[in-house]
Amino acid sequence: MADAVLARAAQLWSLLDEMAENEPQAYRRFLRQQRAEAERLCALPEPHLCLRARPAGVVAGPLFINVCGWKRVPAPKAPTDPTPVSAGPLEEVSGEGELTLDQLLCSTEAEDCSNAPALLKEQSETQSKVHLIEEITSTQMPENLSTPDYEMITVKDANKKLLKIELKIKLPKVSSVSECDLRTSKDDIIIEVPEKYKLQLDLPEMVDEETTTAVFQKGKRVLFITLPVAKPDP
Repeated sequence: MADAVLARAAQLWSLLDEMAENEPQAYRRFLRQQRAEAERLCALPEPHLCLRARPAGVVAGPLFINVCGWKRVPAPKAPTDPTPVSAGPLEEVSGEGELTLDQLLCSTEAEDCSNAPALLKEQSETQSKVHLIEEITSTQMPENLSTPDYEMITVKDANKKLLKIELKIKLPKVSSVSECDLRTSKDDIIIEVPEKYKLQLDLPEMVDEETTTAVFQKGKRVLFITLPVAKPDP
């Protein structure tokens, strides 16, 4: 089973490498979509209201129910469908203290948000919770990132007008383009390889980041980036 998973992962990386080399624009759009989806899935619940209840026959203090909205819990498709909910753990406070919505959100940050939400029915079901964040101690200090060797070339036309900027970055410790994180803006560019390299450069001219292309040559382990100069506003 593990070998099959590794084989599928290797096939996926190969497809991504091929896309990055042959269709850099499609590769960049794919990365943006994946990043947006990850941000959506990792978003925390948002507080909306708090209900105060006093269960019948209970002498203890009131019960406060914090109701939050969460984009990961889909809305019912029809008015007759059950409402999907995900319940957090019951928290007890001593004295006159009361849990606020912010405190509830803080207590749920370490909960595993990957479980499918339960359906609100007459009978409640208990769900096991797995901690998403585990705190560990380590005496090893993080490794400093190296600045890779690079070469910047400006390409001009016959009238010496700047047309594009070309970057050649040597990454000898990188074996796949999937290891690289490339971010560009109109006036700078950042290349990061976790635990290996980081390079941030200010560009000599405003560029069009939407038409920027990047190609990684595996054999030479060199990243080539082409940044067309932005056209002036009419």
